[in-house]
Amino acid sequence: MASVLTVLALAAGTFWLEAPKLLRKNHRREFVIFTMLLLIASGLYVLLTLEFVLPNPFKIIEWMFGWNV
Repeated sequence: MASVLTVLALAAGTFWLEAPKLLRKNHRREFVIFTMLLLIASGLYVLLTLEFVLPNPFKIIEWMFGWNV
C-alpha cells in the first residue's frame, strides 16, 4: 500500500511542478497530453504494484494488423 501512495505522491509532485509552467506559457495541448499520459502511466503502475495481470500489448498489435505468428 505504501508503494501505491508513493506512486501517487510522485505523480502529484510531477504535476505540481510541470502544470503551472505549461499553463503560464499557454500550452494547452501539451498540458492535456501531459495530464493524460501522467494519468495513464500512474494508473498502469498502480495496477502493476497491486499485482494485477495486464495483457500483453503485442497481442493487441497482432489483432489490429492481422498477423498470424
